[in-house]
Formats: sequence, C-alpha cells, structure tokens
Amino acid sequence: MEKITAVKGMQDIFQPEVRLWQHIEALIRSEMETFAYREIRTPVLEKTELFVRGVGGGTDIVKKEMYTFSDKGDRSVTMRPEGTASVVRAVNEHGLLNAGEPVSKYYYIGPMFRYERPQKGRLRQFHQFGVECFGSDSPFVDAEVIQILYNILTKLKLSDISVKLNSIGCPECRPVFRQNAEKYFGAVKDKLCVECNERINTNPLRIYDCKTPSCKENITGAPVILDHLCEGCSQHFESVKRALAQIGVPFVIDARLVRGLDYYTRTAFEVTSKHLGAQDALGGGGRYDDLVSELGGQKTPAIGFGMGIERVVIAVKTQNIDLGLGSGLRAYVVPLSRNEAEYAFKLLDILRKADISAQMAVSEKKTGAHFKDAEKAGADFAVIIGEDEIKNGTLTVKDLRKRSQQSVSEAELAAYIKNN
Repeated sequence: MEKITAVKGMQDIFQPEVRLWQHIEALIRSEMETFAYREIRTPVLEKTELFVRGVGGGTDIVKKEMYTFSDKGDRSVTMRPEGTASVVRAVNEHGLLNAGEPVSKYYYIGPMFRYERPQKGRLRQFHQFGVECFGSDSPFVDAEVIQILYNILTKLKLSDISVKLNSIGCPECRPVFRQNAEKYFGAVKDKLCVECNERINTNPLRIYDCKTPSCKENITGAPVILDHLCEGCSQHFESVKRALAQIGVPFVIDARLVRGLDYYTRTAFEVTSKHLGAQDALGGGGRYDDLVSELGGQKTPAIGFGMGIERVVIAVKTQNIDLGLGSGLRAYVVPLSRNEAEYAFKLLDILRKADISAQMAVSEKKTGAHFKDAEKAGADFAVIIGEDEIKNGTLTVKDLRKRSQQSVSEAELAAYIKNN
C-alpha cells in the first residue's frame, strides 16, 4: 500500500530538535513569570466571523490564507490563523477585563494555520508564542512588551537581531495621511501589482507591506505616517522611544513598517534576523486600542505581539548556537549478559526514582557496541553490570563525556551521577 505522508506545509518534529523547542518554551514560561503574565489557552477552531472582523476582511490572511470550512451544522468555522483575535474573543466572552485588575496580561503558545506557499520559515501549520496586555495605553507598557520579545531572543544568544519601530497613528491622524497616500499611489498605479491597485482606495496602508519588487521600489518615495501623526500619537511615540532607551533595548525607526493586520494603532514593531533570508521576521506586533470594542467588548487599550517559534529555531540552528541542551539522558545501564538483566532493571528503577533520566540496553552485544549505543542515545554515563560488578558490589561507571571511568557502589550511584 502507498505510504501516507504529512500534509504539505506541515512538519513532524523529532529529537534532538524537540529538545530545543522545549528549551525555548521553558524560557518563554520563565520570562512570563518574571513579567507577571498568565497563560491562556483558546480553541484551534473559531467562528470565521471572528477573523473577518478581527483581522480584517481586506487582508491577505482573510482573503487567501485561512483554512475555512462549513461544519456539519453548516456553520462557517476557521482554524485560527493568528492568536490575538482568539484571546480578545475569550476575554470578552468570559468578562475577564471586568475583574477589577488595573491591567490584564496573558500569553499563549500554540499552532496556527495559514494556507501559504511553504518555504523556509513559512509553513501552513506554524507555532506562535504571543502576549496580550489589556487595560493601559501607557507608552511604558509598549516598551515592556517589546522588551519581553527582545529579552527572549537575546537569552537564546541570537545575534544580528534588529528591533524595528514605528507608529501608524490613530483614527484622528490617519485620514490626512490616507489622502496623501491615495494621491501618491494613484499617480504610480500602473507600476503597482494588481492587488495594490485595489488597495489604493480600500486600504493604502497595506501597500507598504507588499513584497512585490515593483511595489517595493515605488514605496520608497511614498508619504510616511510619521509625518502625519497627531499630537497625542507623536507624544506617545516619543515616550516609547525614551522608555526603550532607558532600559537598554536598541531599536531603529522604520517609517514604512505597518505589519500585516488591520487592527493595529499607534506603536508597531518587528524584530528581524539577518540569518533568516527573505522571511526575516522573528516576531512583531503593536498596539490595538480599538479591537476589543470592535469584537463586542468595551473600548479597551491593548498591545501584544506574536513570535514564530519555527523561525526562532531556524535562527538558533543557522547560527550554530550551543545552548548546552544535550539529550537529557544521564545514564545508560548495560547488563553484559542475560544473567545481569534483572539486577540492571532493578538498578534502572533506583535511578529513575532518584529523578535521573535512565535507559537500559535490552539486547546482548559486545561492550564496545553498547558504548556506541549509549553515545548515540546521548547519555552522559554508561553503567556497566557484569559478573564481577555483582560479586564486588560495585558498578563500573564510564563518563562518556570525559572518557574516564570509576567504580561506584550501588548506594552511591545516584549521588555520583547527579554530582558529575
């Protein structure tokens, strides 16, 4: 029979890469504890209307990329393409923004789905870590959110990362900018792609996010939103910049950074890596002060970001960063014959009850072959059990990292492995 393979654009993840994923996830959870964020878990499947209203009906995500279908009740449902809309729906639905807290801070880690052309750093099922902070329009909150993303990436020892920062204004200052953008792009529309021609009169801000070479060339001379900010947005942006400088987060101003979603207002940011090629964004986000009310809640200022875990993994691997992860396996117990197997199994249990990761050889081989198996498994130690070891009441413990060995009693074995 024909072998069944994974769906195009969706991947299986194995060791040792899984170990790296677990390390990244553990680092995320530790950082979230430090910044007082709480985890939230939302369904993979949502009503399609949530993303049409929340992400924007004119975005590529909604128009081209969503996995949308009718369920058996003839209801249109969609596998979530991003995390923010789902979190906003959840906090609205369950009244979490009315709990009396000055700010509500949540984070999530999970799979998202977009029907895109699979390429390096862009899959149809991808995993995202994100944070969402509700209840404050303070520029210090913006700086804190950017700092979280920057901290995680630097703690993974990633180099050559760049924090790009912009403000895309608010409903008060965007109309004049929009008029100027429409006028500019209308004059060069014959040089723009078909989609950007449609965007001129619907949402010209999206043109700035187009990756088509001809459009990118003609964006160079286009009006920038920073020249059109109202006083409130201008003061907010200056405060964000000062706050980032104060806490030592380096950034560059990118006046044409708009992000790919319709819900952003004011602060927009993105962190990129030189080691990812064309798809260079590790994560990004911004402020979305109108989204909560647009999805049925009370008007609530909010800000957040999403980080692509696959892209971070690629960046770590491309830079050959040694995070000292190993396999996690500490001891490989080797009975030299069937006669020692029962004792070896007992010893295996002793180690595991001491919270030591251990594995036992279950086939008869030459001692050298067992050592090779132990090294392939990534074990730190091989514990050899033969007739002499049982008679003498001591075990031969070979340190596979240092290429040395030691005789250790059964009573001392667990402590010896833990301390070395």
